[in-house]
Amino acid sequence: MDTASSDTAPTTSEAFDERLREEAATAGRAALDSALQRFTTEQRDAFWNAIGLYYSTRRHPGANDAAVAPAL
Repeated sequence: MDTASSDTAPTTSEAFDERLREEAATAGRAALDSALQRFTTEQRDAFWNAIGLYYSTRRHPGANDAAVAPAL
């Protein structure tokens, strides 16, 4: 077994996974932007303000994970 190829396999897999996540995020943003076009500017602003409030108050999934600071 070639150690060089086994060393690069996780990196290649991680890069592939990252690219898929980026593509999914881009597609999701495009779909959301398209869906929000039917609302007024004020309604879109209210939506984004609600999203900001949701994440800033740590009510989102994974908030407890983010709140735990790693020990140095």
